[in-house]
Amino acid sequence: MTVLKAILLTLFLILVFTITQLAFGLLVYKTELVSESYQIHYGITIGLSFIIGYLVTFRIFWKPSFRINKSLNLKKIDFKLIPYLILIVIGLQLLDRPFWDLERIWNFINYSEFQADISSFGGFRPALLYNTITILIISPIFEELFFRKFLLQNLLQKNSKLIGILFSSLCFAIIHIETPLNLVPTFIFGIISGLIFIKTNRIIYSIILHFLVNLMVQILYVFNLTFDRWLLTLDFNFIYWLMFLIGIGITYFTTKKLPATKYCGKKQVKTH
Repeated sequence: MTVLKAILLTLFLILVFTITQLAFGLLVYKTELVSESYQIHYGITIGLSFIIGYLVTFRIFWKPSFRINKSLNLKKIDFKLIPYLILIVIGLQLLDRPFWDLERIWNFINYSEFQADISSFGGFRPALLYNTITILIISPIFEELFFRKFLLQNLLQKNSKLIGILFSSLCFAIIHIETPLNLVPTFIFGIISGLIFIKTNRIIYSIILHFLVNLMVQILYVFNLTFDRWLLTLDFNFIYWLMFLIGIGITYFTTKKLPATKYCGKKQVKTH
């Protein structure tokens, strides 16, 4: 697969997702379901649009025919790798913090002040349930299957490992463009997830990592944990940036310690 084709496939995915979401939205509007149950219907349409977008893309472009159960292959999971994945999640949480705080850092540098309230949690509502299902189940499975097992694995057949990982990660970041502050964190995550997929030769570990990262973000969002608030009380001082460097170290060295393989699928991975 060429880099251009990978980008075009990502744009096609976004197009299908957008059309499906608009169709569901129009259906909700025409049937006068926009009422107290709007949040419920909105949450469902987002999840369904997400699933339909990926399934349509898989059906058309993933040859031979795509089968989720065969791709996931949940057998023989090495649970000794789970602690490594948890450490990577912690490392990414610290590493990504400055990118999430870019607006706060800008305000602090220019105006010596920033908004310290980091949680916009509005209570346990139906929308939260459907959003959580999408974040913790649908996203990890379908995004990893598409961007790592499909895009990355096919990119590696015609490109170096560096090119494959960078551009599959770029495509992964593109689909998160509606939240600009998340573009860099998703790009970084894509690189780490790609490395894990190549090293373990199993997509399930990338899915588990994706699940754990999203779980961590969701927990911080809902419970507004003390540690997350504490980071903002540091006023971006030396300790704040030291935590950032620690995050880089944890992520790098833990990823490097994962068992490496020389093959990704049936094709040999280029190492240049």
